[in-house]
Parts: sequence; C-alpha cells; structure tokens
Amino acid sequence: MTQGRDAQVLLVHAAPLPPLVPGQPLSQESLANMEEMADAAFSAAEEILTDLKVKAERVVLAGAPADVILSVAEDRSADVIVVGHRGFGAMKRFVLGSVSSKLAHQARCALLLAPVPED
Repeated sequence: MTQGRDAQVLLVHAAPLPPLVPGQPLSQESLANMEEMADAAFSAAEEILTDLKVKAERVVLAGAPADVILSVAEDRSADVIVVGHRGFGAMKRFVLGSVSSKLAHQARCALLLAPVPED
C-alpha cells in the first residue's frame, strides 16, 4: 500500500506582526525569531509525514494566524485545514480570540481540529 497517495501537505506557520512604525520593515531579529518558531513547529509534523511518505512544503508568513491560514487555504484550493487547538474555555476564547473558532466559521473547506497536549 502506498501511504502518501500523492497527498500534498502545506505546513503553515503564521506569526503575529509586532507593533511597527509605519514604513519600517521587520527587524532581522524579528525575522529570525519567526523562522526559529516555525522550525520548532514544523519538525514534529515533518517527521510524521516523512514516515508516511508524504511530501510537505513549508509556508512561513507574518500576520494574524487565522487570516494567514484562510488566505493560504483559499489560494491553494485546500481540501482540508488541520489545526491544533488548546480547548480554551468560553471566557478565555472571548478575551484572547481563537484561531480554531475563526477557522470553523470562515473556512471554505473541511476543518480538522487536533487537540494540543498541555505542556
């Protein structure tokens, strides 16, 4: 049985932008931090996908995570979005917002929520 079955996986990491002065580019330090966070987030997923013989492409963008994920999914005609969620209660979700909640309401494709274990 071929496990990959021609699946294409996009690993998307979206980092919220730090407050900027209009016209000022991101600092090298901010860009390096984004890449470091993305590497950490992608490494476990890439290991699993390699075992399954599924190729993955990395996409690292700055912006509000839900907006970035929705934009990439729309641009690439995604069949499904898989996203981790921490299961915040209603009050915490209201105060902090929820990427998974926004995706559930606005995604134009299937959405799979995967629980993220607490550290």
